[in-house]
Amino acid sequence: MTLEVLRDGDPARVGPYTLLGRLGEGGMGVVYLARDPSGTRVAVKLLHARMDAHPDFRRRFAREVAAAQRVARFCTAPVLDADVQGRLAYLVTEYVEGPSLKEAVDTSGPLRGSALDGLAASMAMALRAIHGAGVVHRDLKPSNVLLSQVGPKVIDFGVAWLADAEASSAVLGTPAYMSPEQVSGDPAGPASDIFSWGCTVAFAACGTPPFGSGSIPTLLLRIANDPPALNGLPPLLHDLVQAALSKNPEDRPTAQALMDHLSTGGSGSMEVPGSGGANLGVAPAGDASASSTDAGTGAHVSTEAGSGTDAGAGGKARMAAGPGRRRLLATAAALLVAVGGISAALAMREPPATSGRPPSTATPPTTSQNPLRSTQPITFYAPEEPGAARQAALWKDDRPADAELMRKLARIPHAIRLNQPEVRSKVDATVTAAEQAGGVPVFLVSYLPGNECRQASAAAMPAYGEWLAGIARQIGTSRAVVILEPGSLVRVPGTEQCPTQQGSPEQRYRDLRQAVQTLKANPGTAVYLDGSQDFWPGTETMAERLIGAGIDKADGFFVNTAGYQSTGKSVEYGKALSACISVRLRSGGTACPRDADVDPATMPHFVVDTSRNGQGSWTPDKHYEDPQTWCNPPGRGVGDRPTTETGEELVDAYLWIARAGTSSGRCRRGTDGERDPERGVVSPPSGEWWADLALERAKNANPPLT
Repeated sequence: MTLEVLRDGDPARVGPYTLLGRLGEGGMGVVYLARDPSGTRVAVKLLHARMDAHPDFRRRFAREVAAAQRVARFCTAPVLDADVQGRLAYLVTEYVEGPSLKEAVDTSGPLRGSALDGLAASMAMALRAIHGAGVVHRDLKPSNVLLSQVGPKVIDFGVAWLADAEASSAVLGTPAYMSPEQVSGDPAGPASDIFSWGCTVAFAACGTPPFGSGSIPTLLLRIANDPPALNGLPPLLHDLVQAALSKNPEDRPTAQALMDHLSTGGSGSMEVPGSGGANLGVAPAGDASASSTDAGTGAHVSTEAGSGTDAGAGGKARMAAGPGRRRLLATAAALLVAVGGISAALAMREPPATSGRPPSTATPPTTSQNPLRSTQPITFYAPEEPGAARQAALWKDDRPADAELMRKLARIPHAIRLNQPEVRSKVDATVTAAEQAGGVPVFLVSYLPGNECRQASAAAMPAYGEWLAGIARQIGTSRAVVILEPGSLVRVPGTEQCPTQQGSPEQRYRDLRQAVQTLKANPGTAVYLDGSQDFWPGTETMAERLIGAGIDKADGFFVNTAGYQSTGKSVEYGKALSACISVRLRSGGTACPRDADVDPATMPHFVVDTSRNGQGSWTPDKHYEDPQTWCNPPGRGVGDRPTTETGEELVDAYLWIARAGTSSGRCRRGTDGERDPERGVVSPPSGEWWADLALERAKNANPPLT
C-alpha cells in the first residue's frame, strides 16, 4: 500500500489519532496511516463531510460499525474504533502492511501453489467470520485483500456500501467482481460474497477476472449470461470456483463449506444452502461436457445442448432457464441497454415499458404544442430538491434560520436530471405527479455518449437512442420540457474545444437531430438545444452548430447553464444568437451582419437558466493564473424564479436548470494543490451537494427567497 504525504487541508489529528500520511481515497472518504496514543500504527478512514447530508446517516453508520466490530479477527483487518457523534465521523481499523492482491498480481504475475491455496482458504475464513457476525461485505475484490506478512487479510467489510446507499437506480459493487443478483438490482446476501470470492480467486490464479475486461455494460452482460473462463486454475480450486460462480445464489457453497472442502483436499462432497441436504458435485477440470473456451474470443461457452448453464451430467449442478432465470436476464439486458456501449441488437430485450399511471384527464394535443407558449398560466412541477430538503432537516433544531432558507430553496421547481442507466420510473413518477398537480415538469437529459470530450464506443449511440426512446415513451402525450444535453454543442468532437476526441461535428449534429426527432414525436414535449453563453465559444460558432443540430426542428435553445451571467445579459445574448440563426437560415451564408433585416417570426425562441445568476458573473479581486470564473464563484446567489412571464417575446421561460447547491468540482485557479485559493477549502467533487455553497446562494438570492 503506497503512502503519500499529507496534503493541504488534511487534518493533523483525528480524535486521539495522529495522522502520518495518506493511504488512499474512495467514495466514502480518505484513508490515512495514523498512530494511536500507545504508538501503534492504525488505518483511519475519515468520512467525506457530504455523507452527513444523507438522512439518518450517522444512525445507520453506527449500526453498521457495531456489526463490523462483531466480526472475528480471523484473516480480516478488524474495526478497532469509530466516532459517529463528533464533528468528523471516522472509522479505525488495524493497519495491514503489505500490497493488495491486485498490486501483487499486476506486478509479479498470478499466484501459484501454496500461495494460491492459502489465499483461497484465508479469504474463505474471512468470509466465515464476516457472515457469522451477520455482515455482508458487498464489495470483495482483489484491491480489498491485503497480503500481509502473516497472511492475506480482507478489508473494508460491512460499511463500504454506505458511500452508495443513497444512490437511486444504481448498481452497487465493482463490476468485474459483482454477482448476478447485484447486476439485476436484487439484495446482496452472503452468497453474493461467495460469487465475488470465486472471481477474486480466479483473478489471483489467472491474472484476469473470470468474465474478462471491457466496458461496464459488457461485463455486466457476461456476468448475467456467460459461463466464466477458468483456465489456469488447478483442479481442486477449479471445482470450488466453478461452484462459487453459479448464477443461482442457492447453488453456491457457504464460506464454511469452502473451508471444509479446502481443508480436506477436495475429498467428499459439498453441501450448499437451499439444496435440502443434497450434495453439490462440480464438473472436474477438463470435463469436455461442461464447457470449452472459444479460441477466437476467449469467451467461455457451454458445449452441452440445452438452455442455461450446465456443469455436466451425472448429478452435476444444472440451472435451467426457468422464470427466475429469465427475469434475471431480462433485467440485466434492460439495464445494460441503458448504460450504453452495448449494441442495440441485444438478443434478450425487456418488453416495452407501460406506464402505471392513470390516463390523463386532459385532452391530448393532436398537433405539436409547446407547453411554455400556452396562452394559459403555466406553473412548473418538481419534487423538493433533495440536497436542500435534507439540509433543512439537519439544521432544523440547531440552525432554524438557515434551515428555513434551505426549505425555501428546496421548494423552487428545478430541472429533474436524467443521467442514470434506468430513469423510466423517475420519469413516470414525475409525469404522474405533475399531472395531478397541474404543473409542467422540466427534464434535464445529460447522458450523451462522448459528451464533455469523453471517448465513446461505436455501439454507445444505438444504446443511447433506445434509452432516450424509453424516456419519450414514459412522457407520452403529457406536457413536458426537455433540456437536451448541456455542453453537447460546445465541446464538439473535431473542434478546438475537443481537438483530440474521435468523431466529427457532423456526427454530433446527426446524433442530436435524431434525439430531437425522438422526443418531438410526443405532441406535448418541448425540446431545447444547447446555446451555451456569451463569448463561449462565440455567437457565430454557436449559430452554425445549432443549425447543424436541427434547431429548426426543435423548440429553441437554452443559455447560461454553465454560467452566472445576469438575466439581462443572457437575454441580449440569446436575442443576438437567435437573429444570427435566422439570418443564416434565410441567406445560407456563414456571417451574422448586425445590420441585416430579421423577421421576428423566423427567429428561434430560447429559455434562460436563472438558477445561479442573481448576482451576475464573478470578477476576481486578485490575479489568478486561471481564475476559473465558472467554478464555484464566491458571492453568487440564485436568480429569477422559474416562470413563463418573461416580458420577452423570444424568451419562453426562465428556468432553474443547474442545481444551486452543487459543487462545480475542484477549483485550483492555476495554483498547485487541491484547495481553492479563493475559498480556502477543498471543494467537493463536481455535482456533489455542498451545504455552505447552497446557503451562500440562498442568502444572496436576487430577488430574495420568500
